[in-house]
Amino acid sequence: MASRTKSKPAAILDDDAASIPFGDAAPAGTPSDDVSEWAALLDSIAQKPKRETERKQDRSKRTEQQILNAALRVFSRDGISRSRIADIAAEAGISTSTLYEYYKSKEDLAYDVPLNHLAAFFEEYRQAVQGKESARERLILYLSMSADFAREHAEWGRLFYLEIWPSVFVSETELRHNVDDFARVVLFLVNQGVAEGIFSPRRSAYETTALLLGGVNQIIITWLLYRRPKNLAKAGIDITERVLGLLRAECETDAKSELPGKKH
Repeated sequence: MASRTKSKPAAILDDDAASIPFGDAAPAGTPSDDVSEWAALLDSIAQKPKRETERKQDRSKRTEQQILNAALRVFSRDGISRSRIADIAAEAGISTSTLYEYYKSKEDLAYDVPLNHLAAFFEEYRQAVQGKESARERLILYLSMSADFAREHAEWGRLFYLEIWPSVFVSETELRHNVDDFARVVLFLVNQGVAEGIFSPRRSAYETTALLLGGVNQIIITWLLYRRPKNLAKAGIDITERVLGLLRAECETDAKSELPGKKH
């Protein structure tokens, strides 16, 4: 794992392609709403987060899920850094030695717990987005579903948004790449929106992605900490539509400034 002095927080958005594993979205001006390209992106992300397990017996799989559920509760309650393997084993109702048969360290558990839920979220979105063609529709659904998923899985939401997303803990790991996948979907749709004329091609697609994610993520974090706003799903839609409206106005202003006779 990279040293803390060289690590970056998860899902940093910048223009350094080498540091952005989701930088392969279609460039602005490309018809990125191509059905096969969009479907391939969702398929690759939905299928990637869950790690293969060698445990075939139902009892072993049940115990593994029991451990993951217990780890989620402990991490959410105590934070990753303060949690102990012994606490997780006690929460799961098993011995510490049994837990070590499944996971070699607390860090392994801290990787698998968020991945397990991310896989479920991506699959839910892949099913729900079928039939929606425009970047606007896909973005509103994606960001509102992310807010509602955090509400339905509040313990996971606290772990993901308050600890995993901003942490150097996930740098240069499998988890880092899957966290970046969360932003990669938005980046793809921003590029589709540029092609459709709702986002300005003069603006950085990475900055636009950061604006969209940042607005919704802040609403989610506020809800996780204070349980406000009460209707998180509606608030997710409202903030997304407001940001989209501002970005559309920016796109129109940029387009007018390109007209003949206009001073830059």
